Amino acid sequence: MTGIEPWINLLIQIPLVGIFVWFTLERDKRAQANEVERDTQWRDFLKEQRVANNEALGRLAEEIKNLRIRAAANHD
Repeated sequence: MTGIEPWINLLIQIPLVGIFVWFTLERDKRAQANEVERDTQWRDFLKEQRVANNEALGRLAEEIKNLRIRAAANHD
């Protein structure tokens, strides 16, 4: 019987290792999917912020231009 016991232990451990590996791979897959979604949301947010900032800078530049024109007209 002593020669069979290591084989029985091995047969018990193999499915446990398989379950552990499967669980780890599933957890990593879900974490990766969450990271991709989060990164996509951040890229969209940063793009929106960049567009809003560029529009604000354009309005500011236009306002500065108008002030310079008014100042030059008042100076003459």
